[in-house]
Amino acid sequence: MKRPKLMLATKDKRTYDTFYQQLTEYFKEDDLCIVPADSTNCHDSDLILLSSNKLMDTQKFPQRKTIVARRSIDISMLEELVQLPPDTECIVANNLPENTDELIDLLKSLGIQLKMHPYYPGAEQKVEGIDIAIVPAVVELVPPTIKNIIDIGIRPLDFSTIIEVSMRLGLDIEKVNSQSTRYVKEIISLSRKLSSSLEVVKKLNHQLEAIFDTVHDGLIATDDHNTIIKLNKSSKNILGLSNGDSIIGKNAGLIFPRLFTKYPKTTENKETEVVTVNEKKLVVNKSEIVVNNQKIGELTAFQDVTRIQYLEKSIRKEMQKIGFSSRYTSKDILGSSKKIKETLNIVKKIAKTDHTVLILGENGTGKELFAHTIHDLSARCEGPLIPVNFAGLPQSLAESELFGYEDGTFTGAKKGGKQGLFEIAHNGTIFLDEIGDAPLNIQTLLLRVLQEKQVMRVGGRSLIPVNVRVIAATNKDLKQLVQEGKFREDLYYRLFVLPIRVPPLRERKEDILDLLHYFIESNSAATPSISPEVIKELAGYDWPGNVRELIGVVQYMTAVMENNEITLSDLPEQFKEKLVQEEQREDDLLEILRKEGDLNEFYVILSSLSQAKKQMKNIGRGKVVETAATEGFPLSEQKVRKRMAILRDHGLIYSGNKGKGSKISDSGESLLKMIKPSLEVEV
Repeated sequence: MKRPKLMLATKDKRTYDTFYQQLTEYFKEDDLCIVPADSTNCHDSDLILLSSNKLMDTQKFPQRKTIVARRSIDISMLEELVQLPPDTECIVANNLPENTDELIDLLKSLGIQLKMHPYYPGAEQKVEGIDIAIVPAVVELVPPTIKNIIDIGIRPLDFSTIIEVSMRLGLDIEKVNSQSTRYVKEIISLSRKLSSSLEVVKKLNHQLEAIFDTVHDGLIATDDHNTIIKLNKSSKNILGLSNGDSIIGKNAGLIFPRLFTKYPKTTENKETEVVTVNEKKLVVNKSEIVVNNQKIGELTAFQDVTRIQYLEKSIRKEMQKIGFSSRYTSKDILGSSKKIKETLNIVKKIAKTDHTVLILGENGTGKELFAHTIHDLSARCEGPLIPVNFAGLPQSLAESELFGYEDGTFTGAKKGGKQGLFEIAHNGTIFLDEIGDAPLNIQTLLLRVLQEKQVMRVGGRSLIPVNVRVIAATNKDLKQLVQEGKFREDLYYRLFVLPIRVPPLRERKEDILDLLHYFIESNSAATPSISPEVIKELAGYDWPGNVRELIGVVQYMTAVMENNEITLSDLPEQFKEKLVQEEQREDDLLEILRKEGDLNEFYVILSSLSQAKKQMKNIGRGKVVETAATEGFPLSEQKVRKRMAILRDHGLIYSGNKGKGSKISDSGESLLKMIKPSLEVEV
């Protein structure tokens, strides 16, 4: 497995060695390759870490994969410093003015109450009368007149930088978690040294309090009777204490029984554990305070695990600025039909779960829109939404695109390897569109991801955990594909957890008018008028291409219309063919009716049914005979029965249920307009 490469750019070797040692303490050599950097060899690195902004100005590093280290202070080096009397004058020496000021500000934030004067090469600061210098491992910068030098060592990397390096390189975030615990342990170690003498504790109480309040982790000190004697600001915030001082002097075990437990009297530290307090998960580390081999109290350090998750989330947001987010919401699902409302209601319920979803529907029904809506309504809405379309994904590239690859896996592979789409979708959703077109070998790998929640890059040897919700979609009959041996049965049932069927447009024709007006407004500057004949044709069409076809029809009509009016002549070719076919069919029907009998007889029957339809009535043979006689064209009931049977056979009329009469069809209405009645019949 190819290790990610991190290049360190520092001004001197001592800083490089400090960074290198710190990083290798938390990442094994098998996980990370660390090398010195310069602007000539940085092209093959995965990430470049600079010790200061100055290096960015002086050397040409690619900005997209370069970060500037945020640095802190090695707390274990502060013991000598905090013993100085308050307001002691000293200089703080460093290599650059900005670095010197930053160090002074950091020392002040830790409660170091000294009169600190900045000193650096070229500074005009007078040092007469000052005999103490504080330096971060740059002793050579101290003026020769100052003999008392307090070296606090090279400033190490801040915890947030460790996390950013880990996230940018795809390293295990759990290993970084130990960095915070290690930092807390350093504070605990310092507190032990300070507690070895009660006089020193009194003298340094103010400094320790400032240090406690600077630390992001919660710290609570208790005596040997488990009574709370000290707590910092972070502990109040984490535990939700509006008045933290009110619990000082009280038994910690009674107030927070899950956080404080009476342990056997031993000088060994309690191992780190995770407990839940006030519905928050806390990582807790306990250390005994021992004086003269006797335990006098305990220091409990804890951190809210959501803080690390927040840092991880923030960095992932920065990394996902390439646009992997939901483009559609439930507001984009148009229509008021019963079927679309029922489907949307199911979608809203399913979105609240974290189970796998399978969206079924014909081409053009809007399956992608429903997938985006599910992601937008889910708890993962702030995470990435990664779309994959198997119909357009070459089989030779499918595995490497989905699961990534290691460096040198194949010719043309990106140097340093590449994340797969499942890795990019971590803490979000992956949308597997046209899943029915996935090759069988990819189906096997997908099954493993769904079962194990892990992926392995092409050419890799280790499994990478991923937290991804899967939404799949298809327009194919997967059951039929299973029977044909083209789709894995076990994968089918893994996907068929929460199925959603998107209704085709022909099943919700009451939505056509709303969709028509919406798409017309989207495609035309001025809203055109639409002839009733056009609306009738659109409503009677079967829409094999569904909403996608409707969008195309609207674009065509608005492009060719004249005088801001859409008429039958503006319909696209498939409708003109349909109209020609209908006209031909009507001509054929006229010829059939002429051969079957007197055309005027059929006209009278159709006319009677048409008049009844306008009155929203069905009529029987008797009423038709009566109407025909009134019109001066008498017909016997037997003849009417025979003529109506012919009309019914050709779909021109249809009978009501249980002898409730007959009714003219739309085709019958169209044919009626074509029949030329005999001159004897007056209608």
